[in-house]
Amino acid sequence: MSAPRSALFGLDRDLQGAGDAPPTQAVSRFCVHEAPLDFRELCLRAVSPRTRVLVIDLDRTIHLGRNMGELLGWEIVAHLGYGPAYLDELEPLRGVGRLFLAPKRPLATVRYLGIGASLWASPGLFYFWWGKLAFHRASLRRRAFRRFGPEPVRAVQRVPQHALLHQIAALPSATVRELADRLLARHAAEQTIDAADIAWLRARCPDVRVVISSASPRPIAEAAGALLGVDAVVCTELDETEERAAAPCDLSPRGRPRGAPLRISRQSRQRINAGPAKLAALLARFPELADPDVESVGVTDTGYGEDHSWTELLGTVVDVNSDAPFSPVVARGARARAIHSASLLTRRERDARARGEAWLDPRRHAAARVACDLSRREIEARLGPLADELDSLARALEGCEAELSSAREAARRALVGLEPAIDSAVDDYNAASPERRPAMLAELRRVLDERAALEARIVRIERPLSERAYALVVALERARAKALEPDLAALAPPRLASAKG
Repeated sequence: MSAPRSALFGLDRDLQGAGDAPPTQAVSRFCVHEAPLDFRELCLRAVSPRTRVLVIDLDRTIHLGRNMGELLGWEIVAHLGYGPAYLDELEPLRGVGRLFLAPKRPLATVRYLGIGASLWASPGLFYFWWGKLAFHRASLRRRAFRRFGPEPVRAVQRVPQHALLHQIAALPSATVRELADRLLARHAAEQTIDAADIAWLRARCPDVRVVISSASPRPIAEAAGALLGVDAVVCTELDETEERAAAPCDLSPRGRPRGAPLRISRQSRQRINAGPAKLAALLARFPELADPDVESVGVTDTGYGEDHSWTELLGTVVDVNSDAPFSPVVARGARARAIHSASLLTRRERDARARGEAWLDPRRHAAARVACDLSRREIEARLGPLADELDSLARALEGCEAELSSAREAARRALVGLEPAIDSAVDDYNAASPERRPAMLAELRRVLDERAALEARIVRIERPLSERAYALVVALERARAKALEPDLAALAPPRLASAKG
């Protein structure tokens, strides 16, 4: 359950006609798989042969612990710092991960590090503080909700996302796609799903359509889709031509290359495919998902809880290799009836097993995993009074949404009303001659400043809502821990008898 609920599946819609029904419910099945699995074994356990749509996230889902969008940004840095000819020469020597140092070319290495620092130091530190660190520090996490609104992860991720989109726009599309293909090939051993797995799944589920849904930009998402042989890719999109993508309609200095963009995307034509926006895009592409009789499955690492809203649309959701797995409690109107939680083996780990070696990647979480398969009644028994607390928090959230609805809608209407002026300023900039562009850019900045002020106003209006959203998110995490508590206790070593007497 996401908090607050997305505009697509809001509380008002879910509870209409529900009377005094509680706003939350445990799922029908909550299954945690103890031992790491390969993708096919996971499908045998969690994906029905009648499944019509299977949605797969990209970052840290298809590759263990790797954000491929972020790595594409560093691949662009290497292209700019070392040059394409030298990178071609060194490709056989390169390893996985972000940084690549070339000691035999000290000047090129210095240039590479300088470009990397100029493009990624600011957005990287911002995301480290308000994303990664805030997720693990309660006081900072609460401040993030107050500062960025009831969906702070989505707001914070927008900063590195825009930085990457600006960097992509500075290169020809063919060059970016070549870098994306090379990046994926280099990380092949860390894949958890490959083309053979997708072919096997189609043989088992003859009516299934496999979709990658990711917040990553088109070049890396489409490259991954081609690598796996999926049916469709739903990703972040902007205005683009055959030669080059436009820069995002955001002029923040964080991560933006020096100089004016060659072309800027209309705001109305750019879509960051993150959070509940993924659900709207999936429904537009696959309207059958609205049919409750259509079986659908989502597989995601849901890092920092970013895909928890998937429970609202998909019948079965599976978190893999996740630092923020799904809670067994969802909203009353949520579609999800089953939640699975598992670790997926990489190609390197599967190869090791084939050789008889019990090797696991050292980056895996060290926390003990338990195996459990609970029904709704068993979940509710384990939750005890926490179930009533969740209902109370959800009702408080719903009440706060109702109280703020008038002010929120007025501010949002003003924000939407500004969109034509932004698009007009973008069009004027794109059409301007070189000598006129500075004036057009200044006008665009002025309108974007108005947008930023309206967005800040919405965050202030929503602050009481954000406080309640924070409380509900934390309680949902407690619900998962509470459901697993008896199984974790069983893992604890037995206490030694007292030596006295």
